[in-house]
Amino acid sequence: MVDLAEIQTAYYMVAATGVLIATVFYILNLRYTLKAREVETCRFLTDRMTSDPVMQNYGILMQKNIEWKDHDEFMEKYGYDNTEFFGHWTSWFFTAEALGYMIKNKIVRAETVYDLGAWGFIRMWEKYSGFILSRREAEAAWGRDYFIGFEFLAQEMVKIKMRRDASFQDKLEAYRRTWKP
Repeated sequence: MVDLAEIQTAYYMVAATGVLIATVFYILNLRYTLKAREVETCRFLTDRMTSDPVMQNYGILMQKNIEWKDHDEFMEKYGYDNTEFFGHWTSWFFTAEALGYMIKNKIVRAETVYDLGAWGFIRMWEKYSGFILSRREAEAAWGRDYFIGFEFLAQEMVKIKMRRDASFQDKLEAYRRTWKP
């Protein structure tokens, strides 16, 4: 005859096995989901940042002759009335904003974004941070969170760059000395 204690023991073992299988399935599913997010981010980055027109826009934004003294002069020269240039910078800034958001919210790893070329946003942040920071304080009062994701992205890219290449600090300082916004 089967004892009630043996039936209970067998039941507990089956239940524990079920919980273990569910846990393993959950972990595997979570890993798959995270990997799928990174794949989508890779597609986003490569689609967004590798075509000739996009790289030409980047080149236009990074030209040395793109200069301004203050927030007002920037908006006068490159703002809403200059729709072509406005499109160049807002497109790139919102791309940086989206990437910063994805990294901050752990949708994608910063190292993945860096490896796909987002380290180029370091230089863009260096060039345009004065404008962005002044826009946070401008009369239009866009708020303290204006392109905060872009700033976060640039900071994360600098951290990774410094970990991988300690000599980058000297290069960054040299760039900052030559750049006059």
